[in-house]
Amino acid sequence: MLAGTATAALAWPFQLKSRAAELTDDSSAADPALRLCGNWQKIHDETLALCREQQRLETYLARTVGFPCAKVRLADGTDVTLHSIESLNDAYSPENEVEWGRALADFAAHQARWDAADAEIGYSSTDELIRQSETAESALLDDLPQTAATSIEGIFAKLKVILRDGEHWEHPDDFPWPHIRSVLDDLAATTNIDPATIARSIGQPLVDSPS
Repeated sequence: MLAGTATAALAWPFQLKSRAAELTDDSSAADPALRLCGNWQKIHDETLALCREQQRLETYLARTVGFPCAKVRLADGTDVTLHSIESLNDAYSPENEVEWGRALADFAAHQARWDAADAEIGYSSTDELIRQSETAESALLDDLPQTAATSIEGIFAKLKVILRDGEHWEHPDDFPWPHIRSVLDDLAATTNIDPATIARSIGQPLVDSPS
């Protein structure tokens, strides 16, 4: 059983306001861009962890309760399984009113079981935490263009955050992501700075884990 997960989810170490003021280390404190990128990386990692937790909880609900649904016989005699009130309403006709009413009651009972299990393990509350975390990420990204880097490391960090966020939503081979990677490679070659050092300074993994 996953009892108690709801409490754990609500206690997730996620505080929107405190993240913005948090310093990642002494080196990032010297460069506002490094500090911002480090804060973004921490929140981004939390978002990914919350998404994985939500997927785990959804799998548990699907396995133990099943997605809410109901079987109904249509007016033409066809039996179908429907997964929403809207689709049930679309299936209504005077000819199948009794059967439709039974299916509606079955769906409501199934939905109630899902909601009870959801409340117990915290699936929906985790979804809300994801929205809060994504909002915090977006706010920091909005601040990025106005945050000047005061070191080459800060420039690296800004580019890496832009690259990582962009590749999360789009194919990594699409423009401009290969071009940004090329710029990072050029900067590394001309400055003799190891990009891995920058990644570590903002808490970014060297290889992205699947979301």
